[in-house]
Amino acid sequence: MTRTELEINQEDMWRRLAFEQRTTLTLAIEMLLRCHLSPEQILIKTAMALEGSHHDS
Repeated sequence: MTRTELEINQEDMWRRLAFEQRTTLTLAIEMLLRCHLSPEQILIKTAMALEGSHHDS
């Protein structure tokens, strides 16, 4: 796979993730902007939520 193909695949993956998980990602961004938790804690919780939603589908 060429670098260009990999970049296109990654863009498609992120686009699909953003569309399918819009609410979870929006909440994560809101928390990153306004919350006093560390960004690492917020991103870990977001990843766990996304992983859980993946298993539910």
